[in-house]
Amino acid sequence: MALNLLVIKIKKLYLHTICAKLINFGDMKSSEKINKIKAVVLYILQSFKDGTDYIKLFKLMYFAQRMYLAKYGRPIFEDSFRARPLGPVPSLTYKAVKTAESGDWSEVTGRAMTSFISALNIDGKKVSSKRKPDMDYLAKYEVECLNEVINEYKDIDSRALSKMSHNDKAWRAVRKRMRENEADDMYTIQDIARAGGASKEMMKYIKEKQLIREALS
Repeated sequence: MALNLLVIKIKKLYLHTICAKLINFGDMKSSEKINKIKAVVLYILQSFKDGTDYIKLFKLMYFAQRMYLAKYGRPIFEDSFRARPLGPVPSLTYKAVKTAESGDWSEVTGRAMTSFISALNIDGKKVSSKRKPDMDYLAKYEVECLNEVINEYKDIDSRALSKMSHNDKAWRAVRKRMRENEADDMYTIQDIARAGGASKEMMKYIKEKQLIREALS
């Protein structure tokens, strides 16, 4: 019995590791992936004439990703969300915003990342866009999803959005894993899709896509 439980635990750990690897797109992203993230960020920011705070930007990105994954079984953009005290934070976007804020470009490499950071304007703790998004990177259904999320959440207080992000299944799943391993703070695609209300069929589709991707990597 003890051996069977150990085998089950190892299988669960293995499957979670696969999912985490697939959602953790890492620091070495392709230019195309960075440009896609940039397009999403600038598209959201253009809805805020005077800019918005970091929390609201990050939460709108998360809610859009959650909605799109649940509906279509794939992410709009490939930025890794990590659990932080105020909710999910997109890693690469956070790095871009903080670099634009500090002005320290010493660790920035690549034209795409340089272009991304250069497109951001920081005033205090508010971020706004210097440029328009490149719409060639955004598909029709992605724009529709972004518009829906922006219209629903843009006027809600940032702290309230943070609290909302704490109330979904993904946050609880990540926090549960963090109790066992504090460094295990990454949201998986399955975490986010499930939190968005993905159907069983959609969850199965997402899992199959992840396994195929892992096999080909």
